Amino acid sequence: MADPAAFACYLGHLARRIDPHTEGDPVGVLATLVGAAGVHLGPGPHLELGFGERHPLLVWPMLIGATGIGRKGTATNAALALLTEADPDFVARNKHSGLSSGEGLAAAFTDATDTEGNNARPRLLPEGDCRLLALETEWSSVMARMKREGSTLGALLRQAWEGGNLSTLNVDARMARRSHLGIIAHITPKEFRGKVSASDLAGGTYNRFLPVAVAQSKHFPPVPEPRLMTDLAASLAARLDHAAHLGTLGFTDAAHLAWRHLQVEFNGHLGGDGPVEEFISRAAANCVRIAAIHAALDRTPLITPDHLQAAAALVRYSIDSARAVLGTDADANQLAAFITAAGPQGRTRKDITTVHYGGNAKRRGIDPAQLLDQLTQSGRVTRTLRPPAGGRGRPTEVYTAAQPPTNPTN
Repeated sequence: MADPAAFACYLGHLARRIDPHTEGDPVGVLATLVGAAGVHLGPGPHLELGFGERHPLLVWPMLIGATGIGRKGTATNAALALLTEADPDFVARNKHSGLSSGEGLAAAFTDATDTEGNNARPRLLPEGDCRLLALETEWSSVMARMKREGSTLGALLRQAWEGGNLSTLNVDARMARRSHLGIIAHITPKEFRGKVSASDLAGGTYNRFLPVAVAQSKHFPPVPEPRLMTDLAASLAARLDHAAHLGTLGFTDAAHLAWRHLQVEFNGHLGGDGPVEEFISRAAANCVRIAAIHAALDRTPLITPDHLQAAAALVRYSIDSARAVLGTDADANQLAAFITAAGPQGRTRKDITTVHYGGNAKRRGIDPAQLLDQLTQSGRVTRTLRPPAGGRGRPTEVYTAAQPPTNPTN
């Protein structure tokens, strides 16, 4: 359960007010509101950290929950219903889905005319508007597209998180000089574990996301009174409009000191090369972006310790979510250690079932085949076929530990 401090902010107040009327997890509603609000604000409000390090107020929540009982869509729909009431035109024109390729993503932000002044294909977004809220309720499909040979989608997503120019210089050149992309992704824990590999996590795309574990919060809640949604939406619309005109956001003196402490805290989770550490390696950046969104919606260009406290509580929950999805699968970790101990010789399926599990896997409620699939698909283990002795009979499955990937600079 998320720390109540995560809701000690304006968006948290909205999530709490509509919580009695939705089966969605309140932290999922809050995370969706944070991501959607950051997109709605546009590229004007931003942070400048270090030497020219510009951060748009973009936060990409990834809601992770089991099919049916996770209520990922329910939580997102509750948040978007409020945003639709506040600004129906934005939701109708700027919310889309279907991330498929880097070229397609760049095309969404392409100028209406080409470099020679000719009319280009119709623009996805309203003219002069670079805000795109991508709602991807089947993120596993997007993951599959990113794995295609030659796909540039992952690289373009990494650029989009930074904001700005997404122009491409390939044969089908795209002039996308301005972008402000937000993503709200949905996936189940099993799909994420099964499809994400060690190299995917090390590649730097997934650490841009804010993983948020969600679950159904209640059954058969009452429908909200129309007046409630109208009042909340009017308040949200006014705050979004005011915040969009802010420029560079900064810190109060007390907040600057608090931010230093939080950097030490969140960077203290790092140092290893495991999947959880890769997933949460931008926790500090996500924290300050969330805090800036809270400040902007409070109509101030200065982040306060209260804004940071609320943001940090949500990020801590995100770190716990990442550990729950990737870091606490004891059976998979023990099996991986058993395979690793064999070195290059590897382990056969028989070794695993008879030696590691002593023939008692089913009695213990363990499915070795499923664990092996999880380990191979995540890149931790490699499966090969060993030819039978004498050349006759069926080949033997052998599992060996994969070499860990080298970490790229991004």
